[in-house]
Amino acid sequence: MQDRRERPGRFVFHDLMSSDPGRSVKFYSSLFPEWELQEVDLGEAGTYYLISVDGAKCGGIVPVDSASGITAHWIGYVEVTDCEAATECAIAEGGQVPVPTMDIPGMGKFAVIMDRQQAMLKALEPASPAEHSTEPESGQFYWNELLTTDVASARSFYQSVFGWSAIEQFTQAKGEHTIMRAGDQDVAGIIPMASPADHPPAWLTYLYAENIDDRFALAESLGAQTVIAPRDIPGVYRFSVQVDPVGAVFAMMQLPADELDC
Repeated sequence: MQDRRERPGRFVFHDLMSSDPGRSVKFYSSLFPEWELQEVDLGEAGTYYLISVDGAKCGGIVPVDSASGITAHWIGYVEVTDCEAATECAIAEGGQVPVPTMDIPGMGKFAVIMDRQQAMLKALEPASPAEHSTEPESGQFYWNELLTTDVASARSFYQSVFGWSAIEQFTQAKGEHTIMRAGDQDVAGIIPMASPADHPPAWLTYLYAENIDDRFALAESLGAQTVIAPRDIPGVYRFSVQVDPVGAVFAMMQLPADELDC
């Protein structure tokens, strides 16, 4: 993974859709004290919690009605130059647009895009250039990977919609692994799901975590369930996967010291 740059095609924001935002705030603010949370009154829709790290806005916690049937999940925003064009392309490529383009004052235009295997992301045409640190810091949203039943289909879909290029890799720990790029910047990965799988295709959000083993243990003490305990992808990163107390799956990762020194 390379330094992030200001360009379309990169992940610039992440939202947690939560049926119990108060519980979510308590969990993540305890796990990541680096987070600065600002309450935004949404009227009848409740309170939106805007997340910043070192002054840079990078995500939020969104209240959702438990009766809506929406399960708790993280969802990433990918920067585009034209949100309407991205949604039109998604439909032409066999995807869906569950939430059409909306204009959010001060944020820009966004839409929810669903790929052919029904994994979802948001396309964002920002009102102003998105902020992002080039150095990894605990609490930042640092990486995203798609777990899918059809790697080739997903790869071609996102290449068309976001203009990503693809590099196929093979690692001992993950098997087939496709890196997606915006220009020369690594922005996401695609991994084939085991068959049969116990969950539908979905994007997995990674938060950067210094002292990942300590943070993993803390998350457990705060009520998180373990999916994958901390393990190494040799020479690449150390990662873990957990389910938060409200039911959203999240991952943490830490780069090796020699990678940080580069």
